[in-house]
Amino acid sequence: MRVLVLENSRLCQRVLKEVLEAQDCEVDCARSGEEGLQYLRTQVYGLIIASQHIFDDTSDEFISYYQSMETRCSVILLTSEPNEALLTRARDAGITDIFPKANMAYLAESIRYYIRSETLVDINGGRVLYIEDSRSVAHAMKRYLEKLNLIITHYSNAEDALEAFNEHEFDLVITDVVLDGNIDGVSLVRMIRAQNNTESQTPILALTSYDDPHRRIELFRAGVNDYVTKPPVEEELAARVNNLITNKRLLDHVRQQKHSLHEMAMKDQLTGCHNRHSLVEYAPKILADADRYHYPLSVLILDLDHFKLINDKHGHTVGDDVLADVGKQLRACCRQGDFVCRLGGEEFIMILPHCDSYDTIQKAEEIRSRIEECMPGGVYVTASLGVASLNEAHGGDFDKLYKAADEAVYHSKENGRNRVSKSA
Repeated sequence: MRVLVLENSRLCQRVLKEVLEAQDCEVDCARSGEEGLQYLRTQVYGLIIASQHIFDDTSDEFISYYQSMETRCSVILLTSEPNEALLTRARDAGITDIFPKANMAYLAESIRYYIRSETLVDINGGRVLYIEDSRSVAHAMKRYLEKLNLIITHYSNAEDALEAFNEHEFDLVITDVVLDGNIDGVSLVRMIRAQNNTESQTPILALTSYDDPHRRIELFRAGVNDYVTKPPVEEELAARVNNLITNKRLLDHVRQQKHSLHEMAMKDQLTGCHNRHSLVEYAPKILADADRYHYPLSVLILDLDHFKLINDKHGHTVGDDVLADVGKQLRACCRQGDFVCRLGGEEFIMILPHCDSYDTIQKAEEIRSRIEECMPGGVYVTASLGVASLNEAHGGDFDKLYKAADEAVYHSKENGRNRVSKSA
């Protein structure tokens, strides 16, 4: 963000500049209105910080030029002597934020917080679905929105807009309330909200020519997040659009963090496979589906042979490389719907829906052969495998199915290792 500081005190200038540059801002400093006007005419600023001498005789032209700008930035007024006359002049000039100047430490922290909140989310490139049946209104609105560097997809009726909404991702929906066609704006809002998925929570801004309490209540009950009256004030529209898209992107960020944390909790970081926590959560559900829909399901357990010797001879770093490569091989063998998990140490398990006993043995032989041939971690490694297929004796109990496959692994170990055994 580029910031213009209009302050005649060199000490205050220096303090403000240090604070702003610490927030990665580019800073220009001026000591008078004439000097500030020269900057304002040649640079685009995201913020102006001015002391109250902005209202002296040198700054009249600066204020007039600022008020005439098509797109204005925010202005923070610094004052040590606030009074009603000053506040009135500030409001008239378009200044909305006033910070006390007496306590420099408090002032510095206030500016840091302001800059962080302004730069936390960038709405540039945000996708807006816009529904308006008036060509002249749509043209003006698109011009407003494109100044905010937004990508606008415009439709004149709700039917086409709803189809586009279901096919693409948007950061904001802006709709007129009265539309041509069989669906009006309020009905469109209800249809979007009724989908009950993540996309249905996309923020919606309504445009209405009727600013009465009953219409506002109807819009909010339908599910709009905000509304503006037509014709909209450009700065008001920009502020509301910015708030809605910012909140949406913050929510998306929270969802992504939540997903990442869930992945970290459910995945083994070394091998990329699921871990025991994930197995406990998903295995009963996978078995329940197989039982409900009557399709075959099998379990394959793999245990690397003499893995302790690999660690002792080559070191634990090589041992970790071996495990990582084996995990990669197992994941490469998975079909959609298969579940592969590292149980711990050198033991892995695969749950294979729609896979009967014969197919599971074939897959186990393929995996055994691949591990022997691929030299995971640059070391010759073999594996003992056991398979078990779900049947009535297991009673839909995963622990019983697991125990059957584990006994088969033990049988492979007892009979020379590097082989596949099937449960009885």
